[in-house]
Amino acid sequence: MKFEGRTVVVTGAGSGIGAALAEAAVVRKAAAVVVVDIDSFAANATAQRISEYRVPVVPFACDISDVTAVARLADEVERTLGTPGLVCANAGVNTPSAPLLDAKPEDLNWALSVNVTGTWATLRAFGRRMVAAAAPGWLLVTASEHAIGIPFPGNGFYTATKHAVLGLADVLRREMPPHVGVSTMIPGLVSTGLWRSGAQRPRELGGPIPENELARALLAHGMDAAAVAGMAFDGVEAERFLIATHVNARQYFDARATDVDEAFTALRSSERDNRSYDVLEIVAELTAAHAGETQKNP
Repeated sequence: MKFEGRTVVVTGAGSGIGAALAEAAVVRKAAAVVVVDIDSFAANATAQRISEYRVPVVPFACDISDVTAVARLADEVERTLGTPGLVCANAGVNTPSAPLLDAKPEDLNWALSVNVTGTWATLRAFGRRMVAAAAPGWLLVTASEHAIGIPFPGNGFYTATKHAVLGLADVLRREMPPHVGVSTMIPGLVSTGLWRSGAQRPRELGGPIPENELARALLAHGMDAAAVAGMAFDGVEAERFLIATHVNARQYFDARATDVDEAFTALRSSERDNRSYDVLEIVAELTAAHAGETQKNP
């Protein structure tokens, strides 16, 4: 899908991958770029930095966990810039590392509100407008290597929410009309300020989280965000659903695939009910039966 000459929207664009996606969009000749972040200063800073490319860049402050606020954002973008050609649902947060049995409920609620509700709100608000538009459109979701397996224990809430994000995108691509596509990026370690995301945790969910120096040092060893953004846009242009950026992440998928293969191998060797329980097949049978009864008894 080519988005040159179209409006591009990026959430979480105040820093990290989001800022890199916004810059890549202006470099690749988007008609305009909408820079969205919960931090208005960060959004403005990104917009100012990439304005040298002489592409209109519009910053917006928006908390994507607020579904109503995201809908208002989509209304404003459509009113002023038209229906976007590409929307990057990129914003996300990480939670403090802790074993699941010791983790805090407010951290789970925060991760769900941003990573899952916020991603869904973004896809919903802009996806509806893309469906209604005549022009082709594309939705790019930032998931993680955590969406395809378990890179490491101790980060269960982040992993769970990124599994959920992949699930949302995978369902959505099957529900969209042909002119709207969906891609999901599954990056590994990237040099970003994700370690600072806890500073934005709202008071009702425990308030700001102290900065973690180990997380800062770890992320400093990650891939450059600009390289990740470039691979993401290459994947969108090639119309791939899954966009991988880190070769090492394949091992997490392979470990999951081994578990799945072992489970079904064991099932094949056991005594079992051979009837089909495929939901789509059963729904088709029920629908056909209902249609037949309706014809008999109009």
